[in-house]
Amino acid sequence: MSDHALTERPVVYNDAVVKKFVVASLFWAIVAFLVGCYIAAELTWPTLNLGLSFTNFGRLRPVHTSAAIFAFGGSALLGTSFYVVQRTCRARLFGGEALASFVFWGYQFFIVMAALSYVMGFSQSKEYAEPEWHLDLWLTIVWVCYLLIFLGTIMKRSEPHIYVANWFYLAFIITIAVLHIVNNAAIPISFYSAKSYSAYAGVQDALVQWWYGHNAVGFFLTAGFLGMMYYFIPKAAGRPVYSYRLSIVHFWTLIFIYIWAGPHHLHWTALPDWTQTLGMAFSIMLWMPSWGGMING
Repeated sequence: MSDHALTERPVVYNDAVVKKFVVASLFWAIVAFLVGCYIAAELTWPTLNLGLSFTNFGRLRPVHTSAAIFAFGGSALLGTSFYVVQRTCRARLFGGEALASFVFWGYQFFIVMAALSYVMGFSQSKEYAEPEWHLDLWLTIVWVCYLLIFLGTIMKRSEPHIYVANWFYLAFIITIAVLHIVNNAAIPISFYSAKSYSAYAGVQDALVQWWYGHNAVGFFLTAGFLGMMYYFIPKAAGRPVYSYRLSIVHFWTLIFIYIWAGPHHLHWTALPDWTQTLGMAFSIMLWMPSWGGMING
């Protein structure tokens, strides 16, 4: 036996934080589906709002969408990204257990506080970006710590190759950070008030909002889950992806094309025609990454 084999020790992965995210994801899935059923019933039987402002449709709908997308989906993405990056890099999570625990509890705190703020009537009135400025700042801190853990783990990897699933996860993390910061730029009316006003106005505000809204779908609900697909489906099938070269083409076409397609949410509005046409053209071109992912999946 070689000296290298004698000194090499198996990596002990930090799966405790992964398990926490899995449990949280299941819990938030139940919450999201229950709230969704309740507000759907309110559309048929309006008296189910009980005559209270806290339970009316307008306040409960963002609770449902945020619980489904960011609580259920987000917890699943953060948990699986920590699981995948450790095993594909053969390295324990960067930053130790304390930083990973901060990301978990910090993210859950954001979700709970956002839901409470919706019920109490605090909202920016932006689709998928309803939380007010103080919660946005907190999420930014948590998300930067998440990026540090993920990027730090990749940088200290003992596996020379960066597996394609990590490319998709990293694109999801970085792009969501940029989208969140730009779209939620706001001016608070007071340091002690939850109310703020958007840094943008008119059609510019609409364009920035749907650049964010479209790419929240593109990078949160698409790129992140594709990272999940590229690890867990080959693992379950017991064989490599159909074409690794295609996965690289899939990644770069998705990253380049998706980011431009947001204006298709604003057809026949005050948005300039050339911007609407640009969004429509890139939306049509999205068939390329869509088929790339479908063939490999």
